[in-house]
Amino acid sequence: MTREEFKNKNGIIGRTKEINDLVDVIMQVAQSDISILIFGESGVGKEIFAKAIHAYSNRSNKLMVSVNCGAIPE
Repeated sequence: MTREEFKNKNGIIGRTKEINDLVDVIMQVAQSDISILIFGESGVGKEIFAKAIHAYSNRSNKLMVSVNCGAIPE
């Protein structure tokens, strides 16, 4: 799958070098069996990238559970 096909399939928009670099990294790490921590400011698309990683992973046929840690009270 090409980078552009990956972006279109997962709803990732943007043509900047930074977005393209991030998509390249995602396509590499999604195929491995490692834990990935995604962090950033509200509204930057963390969940979109998390779903893209899951969709491209070997576990894509299994359920993905998203947890909003900021919504968990102390």
